[in-house]
Amino acid sequence: MNFRHLISTIVLSTLTAPLTSAQKTIPVPTWKPGSISYYSVHLKTSRDIKTKSAMALPEVPNEAKIDVSGILQVEILAPDITTKFPGVRLRTHFFYLSSDISAVQRGKKPDQSNLERTPADAKNVDCLLQPDGQITQITGLDALAAEQQDAWREWASHLSTAFLIETETRKSGSKWNSEQPETSPSPISELFWQKKSQYVHDEPCAPVKYNSARQTERVPNSESCAVILTTASLVQKSSQQDATPQDYKLRNLRTRGTAKGANEIILYISRKTGQLIRATQNAKQQMDVQIALADGTNQVHYEVTASANSAVELVTELPFNPHPNP
Repeated sequence: MNFRHLISTIVLSTLTAPLTSAQKTIPVPTWKPGSISYYSVHLKTSRDIKTKSAMALPEVPNEAKIDVSGILQVEILAPDITTKFPGVRLRTHFFYLSSDISAVQRGKKPDQSNLERTPADAKNVDCLLQPDGQITQITGLDALAAEQQDAWREWASHLSTAFLIETETRKSGSKWNSEQPETSPSPISELFWQKKSQYVHDEPCAPVKYNSARQTERVPNSESCAVILTTASLVQKSSQQDATPQDYKLRNLRTRGTAKGANEIILYISRKTGQLIRATQNAKQQMDVQIALADGTNQVHYEVTASANSAVELVTELPFNPHPNP
């Protein structure tokens, strides 16, 4: 889950041929220009902010829930021979995307949820999947609504992780650890994700398909998938008494407090093709932070809790036109 959304209302996120399933490592997928695949993306987040201050603060929503879902088309583009950047060029866009947003002040009854359905409208998001798993050269993402950007990033994060695991030739039973800095803006500095991953085992899995009622159901023919489990903890390395990031210092602000979080991610990767079949994530995060001017005046205390659940699944059958006429 993108940590940026915990504080969004406070202050101002090699290519080889596939191997056979009898081999021990997970194959790297082939990337044929012009090929198209579809992923169902579903992301639910909730956030609660408690504020204490001697100052009169503007009334802003402190309870928010977002439920966004849709189908993402992923097209493999031909390599750009005019550049020296290696990797796979991807073009993506959502269609039949729905966003259900509810944001209210504490103690007040919410109005009707703001349900918005967005048809395909040529809002493409292009990117480059590099050999090391990083996704760069992202263009077009800013044209999407904030919650739609979150759904796209959720898909991109899982695709990137799966590709990195494949290129590292992980074998069944292997375990590995990693640490990554939290790059999203936060009033708490020096936050890091410490991850523990394991290639648990192989088990049957299957993509989903949509029926005529536009409901998902599991494809009957399953295949062998590598199951990768990752647990991540958000660790603060800055002092609780002075956790001020550099950009806050430049604005003559000082922060102190704590942040923590825990994520669990499960990936299902085809042992035959290396394609990401399914990914799920459960995340919880907390922040207790005090923000004030450098001289200690105008203090505001925030307690933030947030959670997120997501699922990204490969879709093999679409019995309806994914590109309807306006």
